Amino acid sequence: MLKINKLKKIKSNFPIIVGEKIISKKICNYLIDEISKSKNFDDMIMGGRSRINKGSKNFNKYISSSKISKKLFATFNTESFYKKIDNKFKTEFKANTWESLFKPKKFNQKKYTLKRKVNSKELKRLLGKNYKNPNLNLDIDFSVSKGGYRLRPHRDDINRIYNFLIYLTDIPKKNGGSLTLYKKKANKNLRKSFRRFPKNNELDKLMEFTPKQGSVIFFKSTPNSYHGVTRFKEKNCPKRFFIYGSYAFDKPVIWKYKNFEYHPYIVATKKRMLTSFHDSNYLLKSGNHAN
Repeated sequence: MLKINKLKKIKSNFPIIVGEKIISKKICNYLIDEISKSKNFDDMIMGGRSRINKGSKNFNKYISSSKISKKLFATFNTESFYKKIDNKFKTEFKANTWESLFKPKKFNQKKYTLKRKVNSKELKRLLGKNYKNPNLNLDIDFSVSKGGYRLRPHRDDINRIYNFLIYLTDIPKKNGGSLTLYKKKANKNLRKSFRRFPKNNELDKLMEFTPKQGSVIFFKSTPNSYHGVTRFKEKNCPKRFFIYGSYAFDKPVIWKYKNFEYHPYIVATKKRMLTSFHDSNYLLKSGNHAN
């Protein structure tokens, strides 16, 4: 179903592999049809993205009645497939790359990252203080976006190790909805920290990916993996069907780059929001010195 061997690395400041026609047009159309037939979505976020999320009763119902989606989910939701992706990155990025300080202890097919509203104190209690020996799981959603969907520059949540996107429709460049990669500006002082939601003037745009049917993108969710989505305009254009997922720890990831360690810091807030929406920054561990 997925031609993983066709994924190739591209030049970026964080590890990313991409490929076109990784999934056939026929399979993409089957997946679009299955998502379109869904009468219930779990939520709508970011101005127009409707999701069917792993872990929900709705997701289980969707998978049980959607043959191709079920097959794709079964492929991703295995330790063997995770290891294929992990080995692909090890092959493509052999030196001076970001790595997780702790390796996953086991892969749990039934687990998923909780989506519940908490404040920062409650989130810290959920995460605990010991980040060693994490377990690994797949998070995935089947999504469709209408006009107005956009995503400001950010880095994903602190428990994610790999992220991936599967585009099921062709979107003309003029209609937006492009994945955009960013790089922190060359100010050495900024490298001591990586904010989850940096200001626009802290970033330089690297490149854009216009959604193409069957294209797939994997990237490590490193502290500097900044990305966003330009505003999607639906006029004279199909809806933006896609699948988003990640391989995630049940604890925050401690990242290592060369001899430097970056540890997460959750910004204090009394506001209750979904666990994955919290502002959690990465800071250079005390005693390390960035060059």
